[in-house]
Amino acid sequence: MLGIRDIVVMHMRVCLDSIIDKVLGDVPEYREFMTVNELYRSNFKLVEKYGNVAEILEIGTSRSGDPIYALRIGNGDNIVLAFGFPHPNEPVGSLTLEYLSWKLVRDKEFLKLTKSTFLIVKVADVFGAKLNEGWFKGPFSIVKYAINYYRPPGYKQVEWSFPVEYKELKWDKPIEETKALMKLIDEYKPDYIYSLHNAGFKGVYYYLSRPLPDIHPKLKELPRKLGVPLHLGEPEAPYMKKLDNAIFKMPGIKESYDFLEKYLKDKKPIEVIKHGGSSYDYALRYKPEVIEVVCEVPYIYDRLLENTNKVGVLMRDVVLCSLVRYRELVDIIKGYIEKISPYTDYNNPFYESLSEFMKRANYYIKSEEEWARKDPSLERPATIAEVFDALTVNIYWPTILRLGLLYRAIGYIINEKKELKEKLEPLRREVYNKISYYADLFSKASKYVIIPVRKLVQIQLGAILYTLLYTLHR
Repeated sequence: MLGIRDIVVMHMRVCLDSIIDKVLGDVPEYREFMTVNELYRSNFKLVEKYGNVAEILEIGTSRSGDPIYALRIGNGDNIVLAFGFPHPNEPVGSLTLEYLSWKLVRDKEFLKLTKSTFLIVKVADVFGAKLNEGWFKGPFSIVKYAINYYRPPGYKQVEWSFPVEYKELKWDKPIEETKALMKLIDEYKPDYIYSLHNAGFKGVYYYLSRPLPDIHPKLKELPRKLGVPLHLGEPEAPYMKKLDNAIFKMPGIKESYDFLEKYLKDKKPIEVIKHGGSSYDYALRYKPEVIEVVCEVPYIYDRLLENTNKVGVLMRDVVLCSLVRYRELVDIIKGYIEKISPYTDYNNPFYESLSEFMKRANYYIKSEEEWARKDPSLERPATIAEVFDALTVNIYWPTILRLGLLYRAIGYIINEKKELKEKLEPLRREVYNKISYYADLFSKASKYVIIPVRKLVQIQLGAILYTLLYTLHR
């Protein structure tokens, strides 16, 4: 029998659902992404109009020499840190925060309902975001995305260069962008952190710092209502713990370290892990109870990712087959790197990223092969979603993007050393043709659909509002 408190909570949540539905319904019809300069102009315009509830904080300087800005909105006791571009090829969160920031300053009752002070960083990685702007405007295509794609190596990623110590690992080299977020965490000690990611090609999935079982149904229901599938395949890494369908426990550096320690026999974890911790790892030093939410939304999807029908193949064999194919494609890229290495160095950001990936790729493949052979949980029939995810998405998608980095690395050399153009331009065209070839193969293997940007913003914003408002109004 329901008690009075249960009835009050149920009534409150009905009211919250109505408010959240209204906020999500008002999200604009975004069709493309904003540049860094456009987002910054919006920040200054917002503060100019609503300086009574918002201010701009200059929290650091990017590797590109540009300032890194945060918006501080409201004065509630609860502290919320939300940041977009945790990786520079992931711009959806910047639009989520663009809309949310204007909603908070225009709707005082809504701001009051959140009981919060918001620290909003629309662009955490300014340097990397600017290197991706070539694909932000106009219709999305895989080839356009690949040839304008940039993602730094782990030690230069905002979300993976926070200081951390664990066993033999000690990382104390945060990049400038990470130092900016550290400054906010040090000063404000947030109660909630929202790191807004894009998954590329999968269904929607989430990472939570701890289980929130009464909120899980909402997180799963919203994408389905919008016609976007959940990710029902394997997690990004074998050591990630599943809390619910498409909901995983927030991984930290400890889980990655322990996995390598257990399954990689010829190397120590510190020889492979060349990066730091996450914002969650860092925030724990101030508040062990901090709630961090990562909402991963894809640009494109295929309905096969929803198909849970079983096939007559063991999951173990699917994983091992996937790793064999992935190793073959890694070797192809390695051959190209050897061709351009005499002409460039790590001042070329695209070459640096690709080279660092290649240095560690085979170690991670070896550890996952060892895990796949030994883990008894893989002794079960695989689903169609898992097979498609492992043998199509996880093969072609990263290969196309690595080739995109290679294409840009060659372009960088040609731009810096004009005398090499005649020598390297044929190689760049060859790589471009490879990108087109694999994109075409991918298109034949998948009947993918490009997801409207507005839906992705609605899903991310829903993840913020459900986890924030449901936990504050218990």
